[in-house]
Amino acid sequence: MVSDGANLSPRQRRLILVSMTGSLAMIMMDTTVVGVALPEIGRDLGIGEATVAWVVNAYLLAMASLIALGGRIGDLIGKPRAFRLGVITFALSSLGCGFSTSGTMLIGCRVLQAVGAVLMQPASSAIVISTALPGREGRAMGVYIGISMLGLVAGPVLGGFITEKIGWAWIFFINLPIAAFALIMVSIARPPRLQDPEKGLDLPSVGLLVVSVPLAIGSIQQSGVWGLFDWKTLSGVFVGLLAFGLFVHRQSRLSRPLINVKLFRDRGFLADAGMLGFMQFALVGTVIHLSLLTQSTFGFDPQAAGLATLPLVVPVLLLVHFSGRGYDRFGVRPLAIPATIIAGGSVVFLGVAALKGSLPLLFVGMVILGVAMPFVNMPANTDGMRRVGMERRGVASGLLQSVRMIGAALGIAVTAAVANQFQISETMLEGLECGEVDQELIRRAASGDLAALELLGAGLPADSPCLVAVKAGIAEGIGWGFVVAGLISLVALLAALAWVPAPAPAPAEPADPA
Repeated sequence: MVSDGANLSPRQRRLILVSMTGSLAMIMMDTTVVGVALPEIGRDLGIGEATVAWVVNAYLLAMASLIALGGRIGDLIGKPRAFRLGVITFALSSLGCGFSTSGTMLIGCRVLQAVGAVLMQPASSAIVISTALPGREGRAMGVYIGISMLGLVAGPVLGGFITEKIGWAWIFFINLPIAAFALIMVSIARPPRLQDPEKGLDLPSVGLLVVSVPLAIGSIQQSGVWGLFDWKTLSGVFVGLLAFGLFVHRQSRLSRPLINVKLFRDRGFLADAGMLGFMQFALVGTVIHLSLLTQSTFGFDPQAAGLATLPLVVPVLLLVHFSGRGYDRFGVRPLAIPATIIAGGSVVFLGVAALKGSLPLLFVGMVILGVAMPFVNMPANTDGMRRVGMERRGVASGLLQSVRMIGAALGIAVTAAVANQFQISETMLEGLECGEVDQELIRRAASGDLAALELLGAGLPADSPCLVAVKAGIAEGIGWGFVVAGLISLVALLAALAWVPAPAPAPAEPADPA
C-alpha cells in the first residue's frame, strides 16, 4: 500500500476529490440547514427557544471538542478507514435526527452527527491534500473547500425549501444518499492508508478538551438566559478557560499530543488558523441570524428566508475556482489580506442594514461577504496543510478544523449574547398598547421565538405599536450582534495576517493535467 498519492491514476484522484468534497459539503450544510427550520422544529417537538438553540450549537460544540481527536484517530487507524466509519456514523445519526420525537433525542442525535463529522473531516482534508499532484494542491483544495463553503451558505436555501414543502425531518434524511454516494466513490477510488505508525492516545487530554470548550462557549450562549454577568455565566467561562489552559499546557509536554500546539510556532500556521477561526466566527453567526432576521422582521416564510441568502451563495459558487488557482499562483497574502478586510467590513455593513431595516442593503452586504469568503478560507486551509509533513496532516487538519468549529460556535454564541442585550425589555413594553396579550408570549416573541411572534401577530393588528416594537427590537439586537461580530473578526484577522510570512514561489506547473 502506498503511503501517499504518488502512484494514483488521474481517475482515482478525481474520484477521491469527489467523495471527499461531497462529505465535507454534507458536514457544512448541516451547520446551517437547520437554522430556518428551528421554528417548525420547536412547534412539532414542543420545545422552547432556549432548547431549540442547542439544536445548532450542540453540533458545533461537539465538533469543536472532538475534531482533534478525530484527526488523531485517523492517524492511528488510517485516513480512509476513519472516513468510512465517520460517514456511516453520520448517516445513522441523521436518520435518528429525522425520527426524533423530543428535543432531548434530537440534540443527542446531533451530537452523534458531530462524532461522525469529526472522523470524516480531518481524514478527508488530509486525503485531498496528500493525493493532489505537486503544485496542484491549491486547485484541489479550492474545489474541496469551495464546495463545502457552498454547502454552508446554501444550507438555509435548501433547508427553507425542504421545510416548507415536505417537512423539517427531511433536512436530515437528505444526508443518506449523499453518504451512500461518498462511500461508493471512496471504495472505487481506494485512497492510500496515510497512517501514522506511532500509536498512543492521551485520555486526560481528551477529557480536558471535551469539558473546556463546551463549558466556556455554552456559558456564553446561556448568558442570554442567565444574564451576561450572572455568576453561572462568569464561573462557566472561567472554569472552561482554565481547563483549556491546562489542556494546552499538557499538550506542550507530551511526545504524542492530541493537538500539536508546537505547530503554532510556525507563525504562518498560526495565522492560517486565526484566519479560518475568525472567518467562521463572522460567517456562521451571520448566516444563522440572517434566517431569524428575515423571518421575524420581514415576515418571510422558511422557503423565502432560505432564498433570501442566495446573494451570499452565488458569489461563492462563481469565485471558488479562482481562489484555488490564485493560491497556486500567488500564495496567501495577496488574496487573504484584502479579502479579510472586505469580509469583516461586510458583516459590519450587514449590521447597519439590519439596524436600518433595509432589505436591499442586506442583499448588498451578503453579496460582498460572498465575494470575500473564498479568498480567505481556501488559501488559509491549503497553506496550513502544506506547512506540515504528510504523516502529521491528520493532526494538523484536526487542529485547523477545531479552530474553525470553535470560531463558528463562538460566533453564534457571541452574536446571540449581544443581540439579547439590545432586545426590547418588558419594562419598555409596559407603555405600549399590547391589549390583553399574555406577557409571557410577548417576552418569548421579543427574545426571537418565531412561533411566539407568529401567535402575537395573529392576535394584534400589523401596525400595533406592541408588535412593531417587538420586531424592531429583534432587528436592533441582531444588527448590533452583526456589528460586534464584524469588528471582532476584522481586528483579529488583520492581526493574524500581519504574521503571515511572504509566500514561497509557486511550484512549477506539472505536465500531468489531472
